[in-house]
Amino acid sequence: MQWIGAVIILTVTTWAGFDIASRFKKRPGQIRQWKNALQMIEAEMVFGQSSLIEVCENLSLNLPKPINMFFREILKEEEVWEDFSSVWSKHLKKHWSLNALAKTELEILIQFGRTLGQHDLEQQQKQIQLTLHHLDRELQEALAAGEQYQKMARGMGILSGLLVIILII
Repeated sequence: MQWIGAVIILTVTTWAGFDIASRFKKRPGQIRQWKNALQMIEAEMVFGQSSLIEVCENLSLNLPKPINMFFREILKEEEVWEDFSSVWSKHLKKHWSLNALAKTELEILIQFGRTLGQHDLEQQQKQIQLTLHHLDRELQEALAAGEQYQKMARGMGILSGLLVIILII
């Protein structure tokens, strides 16, 4: 019976370590997806002269999960066009658990949402470029952290399971 419990404990802690490592691995890809979304927003607004509604519709159709779900949810909001920044922030926070991104990316995107649709096209383009610059910096940090912490997270999962087993036995 002890062996079955030990195997269960080791399995759970190993799984937790691998889950944490997978979040480190997914983070750079999701930052790239957000950068792609911002570039699409820029192209649609500045060059295509599209409205926020059209931009959100196109992004919900053309982006991969989980980002496309964020834009679909924004389109479902009735008050979206009265107070866009609060709807943006609310849905970012709601969908954030589906992402592997850090809190700094959340803050960057919330700040961007406060400016989206508030300025003329030239200022909006500058805001998008500033946000892209911040996400570039976060991407470099995510790549460095991913390499550094993926192996450690896996190892800590296994070792913490072994420690718990030793303490119980």
